[in-house]
Amino acid sequence: MKFSDYYLSGGARRMSITYGLMLGIPAGFLFDWKIGVLVGAVVALICSVLLPVIAYLQDRPYIKIKKTLAQPLLLDERVRFTVKDGTVGGFMVLTEKTMIFLSLERGNHRLELAREDVRYISCEEGVTISIFLNEKQFVRVISGVCGEICEILRENGWSVTGD
Repeated sequence: MKFSDYYLSGGARRMSITYGLMLGIPAGFLFDWKIGVLVGAVVALICSVLLPVIAYLQDRPYIKIKKTLAQPLLLDERVRFTVKDGTVGGFMVLTEKTMIFLSLERGNHRLELAREDVRYISCEEGVTISIFLNEKQFVRVISGVCGEICEILRENGWSVTGD
């Protein structure tokens, strides 16, 4: 993503408006409705500038890592996935032959799976995907766009079941 994409994201606008309302309404009740509107507008304006900058700064290490990966990237999606001691937030990147999970949360986690390493992928209803490596090992992926991820995996020849 380019830096400008962070400012154009709908999520940053929604969060800015939410923060403005959360602080503007109580200020309106405590002082005056005009003060409440002013506080809400100022908070929304400040958040609409700061939230995209914060998101960009958090994603910079991932952007540097992604530039070193084989191109083209078929999928580049923010997800949560399981590791040995719980779940972490990061990115799922799909290239022609590999599926890569990147996370810098609670340590440096990088899992690269070749097509031969994955036995099958199970797309459940909702927001989870299970990637089975053998009978006992699997990676669970949690995302709001699991349906789209499964479709991209199917289109690119991965062994996908369910959904």
